[in-house]
Amino acid sequence: MYRRIWMATLAVAFAGALAACGSSTSQPAAAPTAAPAAPAPSGAASGTRTFTIVPEQTEASYQVQEQFLSRDLPSQAIGKTNAVTGELQFSLDGKPSGKVTNITVDLSKLTSDERRRDNRIRQQWLESNKYPNAVFTSTDAQGLPESYTEGQDVNFKLTGDMTIHDVTKPVTFDVTGKLVGDTITGSAMTQILMKDFGIDPPSIAGMLTVKDGVTIKFNFTAKEAK
Repeated sequence: MYRRIWMATLAVAFAGALAACGSSTSQPAAAPTAAPAAPAPSGAASGTRTFTIVPEQTEASYQVQEQFLSRDLPSQAIGKTNAVTGELQFSLDGKPSGKVTNITVDLSKLTSDERRRDNRIRQQWLESNKYPNAVFTSTDAQGLPESYTEGQDVNFKLTGDMTIHDVTKPVTFDVTGKLVGDTITGSAMTQILMKDFGIDPPSIAGMLTVKDGVTIKFNFTAKEAK
């Protein structure tokens, strides 16, 4: 009889799609009879737009490799949570740009297909009962387009600082996202090492080991703040 175990950390993060919109600037009237400038169309304002994560439509997950001596091939342990909050911001002045101001995942809410694994994560390995939050804030984006057409998928890399287990390290996500109306949807993925965040990969009496490599995935929906 073997005992399934787990280990992983999560954090996450994301950043999203960009929109290029025009703007109109009103000019002062030259004379009392001069017609005022036409107002900018709805949704076409330039400057920074802010989008807020919708938790019930967002999922953060981890995946790690467990190796059991009783099996020839390794198995994958996967845990998920919708306990995600945060904001994204995009500038529409000049070339589109964007950033994640803050994405927070409550690691104590992660659940997998094995309750005993989840309990060990919270109490011993990840200590998510003691360090519940994984936080990501972006610092740079690479591969952004020169312009954007609404509804088009955009692929780019997002670099930032991730804090897990009270340790902060730089990470880079591969991001795909798109904007439709006031909603951004997409996904982001990265890989981290447990030891980089002060966590030892689990090993129980040589019977079970966990490979030191965690795949973090983030499927997100964000709505524009009104």
